[in-house]
Amino acid sequence: MRFAMGVHELAFSLRERVVGGAVVAELLGEIDIFAEQTLAPRLESLATRCRGDLVVDLRGVTFLDASGIRLLLRTHLRATARGARLRVVRGGPMTTKVIRIAGVEQAFTWLDAFPPVGVGSVPA
Repeated sequence: MRFAMGVHELAFSLRERVVGGAVVAELLGEIDIFAEQTLAPRLESLATRCRGDLVVDLRGVTFLDASGIRLLLRTHLRATARGARLRVVRGGPMTTKVIRIAGVEQAFTWLDAFPPVGVGSVPA
Protein backbone atom coordinates (compact mmCIF):
# COMPACT_ATOMS: atom_id res chain seq x y z
CA MET A 1 0.00 0.00 0.00
CA ARG A 2 1.26 3.43 -0.89
CA PHE A 3 0.39 6.71 0.76
CA ALA A 4 -0.22 9.72 -1.48
CA MET A 5 -1.27 13.03 0.03
CA GLY A 6 -2.88 11.32 3.02
CA VAL A 7 -4.80 8.82 0.87
CA HIS A 8 -4.18 5.08 0.86
CA GLU A 9 -3.44 3.87 -2.64
CA LEU A 10 -3.24 0.16 -3.46
CA ALA A 11 -0.04 -0.87 -5.20
CA PHE A 12 -1.83 -3.71 -7.03
CA SER A 13 -5.02 -4.52 -8.86
CA LEU A 14 -6.82 -7.31 -10.68
CA ARG A 15 -8.75 -6.87 -13.91
CA GLU A 16 -11.09 -9.60 -15.11
CA ARG A 17 -12.22 -10.13 -18.69
CA VAL A 18 -13.27 -12.86 -21.09
CA VAL A 19 -11.20 -13.40 -24.22
CA GLY A 20 -12.06 -16.07 -26.76
CA GLY A 21 -13.94 -18.08 -24.15
CA ALA A 22 -11.13 -17.92 -21.58
CA VAL A 23 -11.49 -16.07 -18.28
CA VAL A 24 -8.49 -13.77 -17.93
CA ALA A 25 -7.27 -12.41 -14.59
CA GLU A 26 -4.76 -9.67 -15.24
CA LEU A 27 -2.58 -8.96 -12.19
CA LEU A 28 -1.04 -5.50 -11.99
CA GLY A 29 1.52 -3.95 -9.67
CA GLU A 30 3.12 -5.37 -6.55
CA ILE A 31 1.93 -8.88 -5.67
CA ASP A 32 3.04 -9.23 -2.06
CA ILE A 33 1.39 -10.51 1.15
CA PHE A 34 -1.13 -7.66 1.26
CA ALA A 35 -2.07 -8.26 -2.38
CA GLU A 36 -2.37 -11.99 -1.73
CA GLN A 37 -4.75 -11.46 1.17
CA THR A 38 -6.87 -9.08 -0.86
CA LEU A 39 -6.82 -10.87 -4.21
CA ALA A 40 -7.02 -14.51 -3.07
CA PRO A 41 -10.82 -14.51 -2.58
CA ARG A 42 -11.36 -13.00 -6.04
CA LEU A 43 -9.01 -15.43 -7.78
CA GLU A 44 -10.44 -18.40 -5.89
CA SER A 45 -13.93 -17.33 -6.92
CA LEU A 46 -12.86 -17.09 -10.55
CA ALA A 47 -11.17 -20.49 -10.37
CA THR A 48 -14.25 -22.02 -8.75
CA ARG A 49 -16.65 -20.64 -11.40
CA CYS A 50 -14.40 -21.32 -14.39
CA ARG A 51 -15.04 -24.58 -16.24
CA GLY A 52 -12.72 -23.99 -19.19
CA ASP A 53 -9.55 -21.94 -19.40
CA LEU A 54 -8.43 -19.57 -16.68
CA VAL A 55 -5.53 -17.37 -17.72
CA VAL A 56 -3.52 -15.40 -15.15
CA ASP A 57 -1.65 -12.61 -16.90
CA LEU A 58 1.54 -11.50 -15.10
CA ARG A 59 2.75 -8.97 -17.69
CA GLY A 60 1.65 -6.03 -15.49
CA VAL A 61 3.31 -7.36 -12.31
CA THR A 62 6.15 -5.13 -11.09
CA PHE A 63 7.00 -7.11 -7.93
CA LEU A 64 6.37 -10.70 -6.89
CA ASP A 65 7.38 -12.42 -3.65
CA ALA A 66 6.63 -15.78 -2.00
CA SER A 67 3.10 -14.63 -1.19
CA GLY A 68 2.44 -14.01 -4.86
CA ILE A 69 3.75 -17.45 -5.73
CA ARG A 70 1.49 -18.95 -3.08
CA LEU A 71 -1.43 -17.07 -4.62
CA LEU A 72 -0.65 -18.58 -8.03
CA LEU A 73 -0.30 -22.09 -6.61
CA ARG A 74 -3.59 -21.86 -4.70
CA THR A 75 -5.35 -20.58 -7.81
CA HIS A 76 -3.91 -23.47 -9.79
CA LEU A 77 -5.10 -26.04 -7.24
CA ARG A 78 -8.60 -24.53 -7.09
CA ALA A 79 -8.92 -24.38 -10.89
CA THR A 80 -7.73 -27.92 -11.52
CA ALA A 81 -9.94 -29.28 -8.73
CA ARG A 82 -12.91 -27.82 -10.64
CA GLY A 83 -11.78 -29.20 -14.00
CA ALA A 84 -10.51 -25.90 -15.38
CA ARG A 85 -7.16 -25.42 -17.06
CA LEU A 86 -4.91 -22.69 -15.64
CA ARG A 87 -2.44 -21.01 -17.95
CA VAL A 88 -0.09 -18.21 -16.94
CA VAL A 89 1.19 -15.42 -19.20
CA ARG A 90 4.84 -14.77 -18.42
CA GLY A 91 5.67 -11.53 -16.68
CA GLY A 92 8.84 -9.49 -16.93
CA PRO A 93 12.34 -10.79 -16.25
CA MET A 94 12.25 -10.21 -12.48
CA THR A 95 8.90 -11.98 -12.07
CA THR A 96 10.11 -14.90 -14.15
CA LYS A 97 13.33 -15.05 -12.14
CA VAL A 98 11.47 -15.21 -8.79
CA ILE A 99 9.27 -18.04 -10.07
CA ARG A 100 12.29 -19.92 -11.40
CA ILE A 101 14.26 -19.49 -8.13
CA ALA A 102 11.25 -20.72 -6.14
CA GLY A 103 11.31 -23.88 -8.25
CA VAL A 104 7.62 -23.75 -9.22
CA GLU A 105 7.95 -22.98 -12.93
CA GLN A 106 7.01 -26.56 -13.87
CA ALA A 107 3.73 -26.30 -11.92
CA PHE A 108 2.22 -24.04 -14.58
CA THR A 109 1.43 -24.04 -18.28
CA TRP A 110 3.15 -20.92 -19.59
CA LEU A 111 2.14 -18.58 -22.40
CA ASP A 112 4.39 -15.93 -23.88
CA ALA A 113 1.43 -13.80 -24.99
CA PHE A 114 -2.34 -13.65 -24.71
CA PRO A 115 -4.80 -13.34 -26.36
CA PRO A 116 -3.87 -15.09 -29.57
CA VAL A 117 -3.82 -12.83 -32.62
CA GLY A 118 -7.31 -12.09 -33.93
CA VAL A 119 -9.23 -12.85 -30.74
CA GLY A 120 -11.35 -10.01 -29.33
CA SER A 121 -12.29 -9.40 -25.72
CA VAL A 122 -15.55 -8.89 -23.90
CA PRO A 123 -15.62 -7.35 -20.41
CA ALA A 124 -16.34 -9.87 -17.63
